[in-house]
Amino acid sequence: MDSLRQVLVLLVLCSGGFCEVLQSFTDVPDCQKFFYEGQEPLGLASNGTANICQRLQGAYHYATLYHRLARVPIYSAYILEVSTTPRPDLSSSNWYLEPMLGGVPQQEMLQPSSNAMQLNMEDVLESQAVNDDYRNSGYSRGHVNPSGHHSSTSQVSTFTYTNMAPQDSTFNSGTWNQYEMFLREKILACQRNHVLSGVIISGSHPGEGKWLRNRVNVPTFYWSAFCCVRSDGTRWAEGRLGRNLSPFDVVTKGIPELEAILSKEYGGQVSLFSGGCQ
Repeated sequence: MDSLRQVLVLLVLCSGGFCEVLQSFTDVPDCQKFFYEGQEPLGLASNGTANICQRLQGAYHYATLYHRLARVPIYSAYILEVSTTPRPDLSSSNWYLEPMLGGVPQQEMLQPSSNAMQLNMEDVLESQAVNDDYRNSGYSRGHVNPSGHHSSTSQVSTFTYTNMAPQDSTFNSGTWNQYEMFLREKILACQRNHVLSGVIISGSHPGEGKWLRNRVNVPTFYWSAFCCVRSDGTRWAEGRLGRNLSPFDVVTKGIPELEAILSKEYGGQVSLFSGGCQ
């Protein structure tokens, strides 16, 4: 399916009122809530990205800006919660895919073995990364939105290839994992805690930067930003930038500094918390 046909199919399907691949995150209030003050980041979307409201078992769990050509999420927006359930025992071959990206008229993410996916696998493969892209690649399937920041069905919903990016295994289990644990421990006491977690891609097209099988971009950096709203109304916002190659350093950044870095990398004026959390 070529890109124009995909767009036309998505427009028709979305007009039926059940599409989770959105023209704007504001189209679905249950998705808008994942952003601070309901305002999505500015300056990161492009012609190659898609807005996904990640839905599983009839509920929305987080929002994703997905890069169709790089086949990785540019960012995920979510509300950090207490994790009371263990990591799901899901084989990577059964991790979910996003049917609507491939023009499949389904309401929520599905496993690759589902009939709807099998019947439309060619279109699905064109639209997103799959298990075979990562197999024996030397990179782990790195959660952009960490499973450990969620519980129950929301935790399961993070095991989708639209929430994965190639991540060096040392970085994944080391310094970036330490930051994710720090974040979970430090901001759960907040009355509200909005998190943006994303990547900086190494190139928009194969031949630019590093790729798995000429299909999936290997990011140069992972980044994260959080907005903690305390019970007294005061706010605490901070960011991190982590290098996806040795020495795998993770550096604290103020929100304006992180925005400036992302603006330079993505070519637009980036505002992470457009609702004003600094």
